[in-house]
Order: sequence, then C-alpha cells, then structure tokens
Amino acid sequence: MSRELSAAGGQLRSAVDRYARSCSSVRGACLGGSRINNAPELLTSLEKESNDVVLYAQTLEEARTAIQLARSSIPRVGCGNKLPVEILTRIFDLVPSDGSCLVQRDNQRQISSIKYPLYPDSLAHVCSYWRRVAIAHPSLWTHIDIALDHYLNPGLFARAKTYVIRAGHLPLEIHISDPGSERETDRGFEIEDDSLTDEDSIHDPSHDWPDLHDFKIFTSDTVGIKSLELDLTIDHRHREVYYSVLEYFFARCKPGLLAQYIVRCVGSQSVEFRPFIEPVDRPHSLDGALLAVPSEHLEELWLHIPIVRINGLCPHWTSKAYHGLVELYIDAGIPGISESQIINVLESSPKLQVFHFNAHVIEDLVEVDTVFLEDLRDLNLLSGEDSDSGYSRANILPWIDPGTAPLQLSFSGPARGEASDFFGRANVTRFYLIYWQTCRLAGVFKESSRLDILALNGYDSDVQDLSFLLLPGYAKTTKSQIDTLYLLWFTQFDFEEIKAVVEKYSVQKLLIYGGLLTYQAVEGRVICENTRNIKVKLSSITTCPIIEYYPHACLIHQHCDDWIADALINY
Repeated sequence: MSRELSAAGGQLRSAVDRYARSCSSVRGACLGGSRINNAPELLTSLEKESNDVVLYAQTLEEARTAIQLARSSIPRVGCGNKLPVEILTRIFDLVPSDGSCLVQRDNQRQISSIKYPLYPDSLAHVCSYWRRVAIAHPSLWTHIDIALDHYLNPGLFARAKTYVIRAGHLPLEIHISDPGSERETDRGFEIEDDSLTDEDSIHDPSHDWPDLHDFKIFTSDTVGIKSLELDLTIDHRHREVYYSVLEYFFARCKPGLLAQYIVRCVGSQSVEFRPFIEPVDRPHSLDGALLAVPSEHLEELWLHIPIVRINGLCPHWTSKAYHGLVELYIDAGIPGISESQIINVLESSPKLQVFHFNAHVIEDLVEVDTVFLEDLRDLNLLSGEDSDSGYSRANILPWIDPGTAPLQLSFSGPARGEASDFFGRANVTRFYLIYWQTCRLAGVFKESSRLDILALNGYDSDVQDLSFLLLPGYAKTTKSQIDTLYLLWFTQFDFEEIKAVVEKYSVQKLLIYGGLLTYQAVEGRVICENTRNIKVKLSSITTCPIIEYYPHACLIHQHCDDWIADALINY
C-alpha cells in the first residue's frame, strides 16, 4: 500500500512540475506582447484550464484530508532514543526488578540455582543514549550481588564495585549468597568417613578456601545500606567467611538506614554448632561468633531495623535487634530460645504486624501473661509436637492478645483449647490449618462468624475429613460463612461432606488441589480417579459459583497468594 502511494505521489509531482512549467511559459508569451493574445482558441483553452485547476485543487484537498485521517488513526510509537530523560528514567523505574537478582528460587523459596543477572546492565547496551541515561540514574544500581565460593563471583565482584559508584549516595541492597560448592560438600563427607585427619588443614572448622570469596567492595568506611540479605547453603558447618561478611558490612553500615536483616540458611537444622553473632567487646553467650565491630555501633544499627527474618546468624535474644520490629520471622535452625525470651521479644515490639515462628522452644515459664499486639495482622505458627522436649510450639497462641484488625492465622495442630480461645479474642479472617484433630478443634468456628479464606492442608495427616465443620451446633450462628475454601493434598475427599460444608457455610469459591473424590452410586461407594468425572460431580454443587479441581496438588504453588505460599514453605 505504501509503495503504491509513493509511486503515485512521484508521478503526481512530475506531472505537477511539468504542468506548472507549461503554465509559466504561456504566461510569459502572453505578457511579452506576442500576437497570440488575439487567438480565440487560446482564450478558450485558458478558460478551461483555469476551471480545471480549481477542480485539481479540490481533488488534492480531498487527498490531503484522507492522508491526515489515515495518519491520525495509526498510534504513534516514538523511538526510545528520542524520549526525554525524565520519561525514559521513569520507564526504567517501572521495569520489574526481579531480573536484577542472581538467585533463582524453588517452591520453598530456597536457592535452586544462581544465574548471572542481565538487568540492569542490559539497559546500558541498547544504544549510547540509553547508556548515558541508565548510568546517570542511581536507583538502577543499588542491588549488589555476591556469590561466595562460586565461579561467577569474580565477575559479580567487579560488577558490584561498579554498581557502588553508579548508585552514588543511595542506600544499597546487599545480597550475599552461598549456593553450595562441590569442594565444601566433599570436605564434609571426608570428615564424616574419617578420610581427613586432624592434621589436615581443611579439617579445621575455621578453614576457608583462599579463592572465590571476594566481597570487600567499598572504598569508603561508611556506606548507606538499606538491606542485608544472606542466602546460604549450609554443608556441615557455618563457614568462617559468613562472619567475615557480616563483620565487614555491619562495620560500614550507617545507623538508621538498615531496614531489613534477612538470613535464609538451607540445611542449618543439621548443624550442631549454631552460635549467636556478638560484638567482640561485649559477648553474651559462652560460644558466640565474635564480630570485630563495637557493640555500641551494632546496637545502634540493630535498634532501627524494622524487619528481621532469621534461621541462623542471629544476634543474641537480648539484643536491640528485636526491639521495635514490625516483621519478625524466626525459623528452625536458630540457636536455642526460651519461652521467657520469646515473651521479651514480643514485649519489645508492641507494633509488630507480622510474626512467623517455627523453632524449638525451651520451657522455663509456669504462667505467662498475654502480650498485647494491637497491629498484628499475620501470625504463622506452623509446627507440630517437638519430639525432643514434648513441647508444642502452638502454645505460643495463649501468649498473644491481638487487636481488632483482620488477622490471618497459619497454624498446625493438634490444637488444644488455645485455638478456640484465640479465635474468641482475635478477628481471624484467614485461617490455614494442617495436622488437625476434630475433637481438639471443637469451638474454633463457634467463635468466628465469617472467614474470607479457610485453607485445610491434609498433607501426611491422619485426619482428612471435614466433619469438624459439620458437628451439630458447630457454627456460632446460622449465618456463619466461609467465602473461599481450599482443600490441599487430601488423599481423598467425600462429596457429600463437601456439599454439606458448602451449603452450611455459603462457600462462594471451592478450590481443591489433589486427591480422589468418593461418592455414593446405586451399586456402591465410588472412589473416583477420573479427573473429568471428579469435575463433573463437583459441578453439581450448584450453590457454589466457583469450583476448581486440580489433580496435581503442586500447582497450588503457582496459583496461591503469598500468605498460603509462606505456609507451604514449612511442609
């Protein structure tokens, strides 16, 4: 189409030029006094051409209008290298930053692999204009990655030093990862099978490899750091380089800027020696890992951190790191913590909004007063019976007195009476439950008139039925409701039971992941494995507008929100 238009336009330009020259020639001849002025046939021809020119002008105006309409109907796409700096930098800021991190995670949010990140360097490789704009935009370069004991680290180390310069005075996100190395794994196995003797240098618990550990990226002694995050694969020990890393970054961190301290240790539960990290001038425990950082600086640094998520490399429980928190995750792999220490931590953070706890607890209290947490909105206590001490970590529930704000609770049974008591004083609107027992859950739903979400995980559970929702008088009122019901990892589920629950609680959305459906037929009880038949049978529950069945339970990891994803990490 454009070629035809261009060809026609070229012919028109040639014809118009020729026509204009002819008209000019006639004008010159007539104005020059030539005797042709008296020729009648010429006069007639000129009058005709004059009228034709008016028609040509009208036709060209119609063509111009058509071209303008066609042009305005096509969206204009500006060239990226023509955009103003302000708009281009805004676009850069809107690009998701997920690609700027080297850590790839699995469903458990643990390191599955690491991949050299292409973003934001790729922005600087589009053209010279983009490169100038990107390099001059400090917020693009604040995420720093270091991979300890990995072949990518030399490149990452050089990259990190460049990023520090480009980030200018903006606070940095420091992300240290140890994805695990073959030589570290071999060392552990050789110690286990006595292939290494005490005389071998790598047998020493403090041994570290001399290469691939570069992390000292700063030229200044004081740096703004807004988050310090460590993803570590623990293989038989906490490596000495971990403490060196913490020592280096804590010593240079400006107090008041650090907003997150996050440590994820994969495999730390199998390590016997789990020391606290402690300042060298004021150690607290008998076997702490000492950092050559003044205690005054560390405490000032930790005091202003609002978010702490740890399952290793912990400051001591008496530290200011646990004061004034809004988010606290304490997971398996930490040093020992007692009941009284948990109480002290909670009392030191009255504005706590998110509390996740999954760790062994040392019993040292007979009676505990409740701790009022007015802003609590997310409570995750996913742990079963402690086989070592016989202590159920679910007993933390009686210690907590939440405010009236909507609360999401993730809980593992078997529950005692504390669950129903907690529902009586909390506004629980989302409830995730695993390892429940019908008799021990009596009363929970008597205290709740409405749940936005109830998620029941039947994974490896002896009880996989919904009978506790159907006991006579179980609901507080006939108007008790469950908006969305998740059934996860059930081996099988009873159709009649599901239908009764849906009708009793006015369930609006039923989501089932995994499991076989049982239902009654004329010839007997059916245990259905056919996905189509299961979906058809479930669709006969007409009181529920949305019913979805997925035969593969693992799909829940792709479909669920962060709240359920956090709960699934533990199981």
